[in-house]
Amino acid sequence: MTRTCIDCPAPISTQSQGRCRSCAALRLNRDPGIINRRNRAIHVHFEKPGVREASAKRLAEYMANMPEDERKRRRENGHRLFREVLSRPDVRAKSNSPEAKRKAGEGRTNTVLAWCPPDLRGRYRDLIHSSGLSAAEARQLIEAEIPGTVEHARRNIANRQLAQQLKHARDRAQSY
Repeated sequence: MTRTCIDCPAPISTQSQGRCRSCAALRLNRDPGIINRRNRAIHVHFEKPGVREASAKRLAEYMANMPEDERKRRRENGHRLFREVLSRPDVRAKSNSPEAKRKAGEGRTNTVLAWCPPDLRGRYRDLIHSSGLSAAEARQLIEAEIPGTVEHARRNIANRQLAQQLKHARDRAQSY
């Protein structure tokens, strides 16, 4: 008797933990923890010196050495996609809908302001637009508000030192 996957009727091997290969891959690729670990590993890899430049060089070399018929095929496929899919009224209406634009804006905000907690993003925008601060200065001020950051720890230490100095000065003034 063969074993079957717990998610689908596919047969699995005796070494399997209960899922077929495709169901296991689907499950792993939907796990936020695994997705975050992979993304961190990719970012760490590309931050190494020379990796980004080497990748760009390989891509430029690939594009330069691509046969003309392949380049032409890709160009025609792009034109076909625009002509047959992207310019359809239903697709245009869907991509220009307020919901789609809101979702795209939220995605961009989540990407650009990933360092900033969602509850502090309004304050960050206010600092940039109303106070006339640069983005770097506003980020420094906001990072001082985020618990667990170095700036937050520095601010807490400075506040406590100031409180101790004021208390000491008050005690000295009252002792006479």
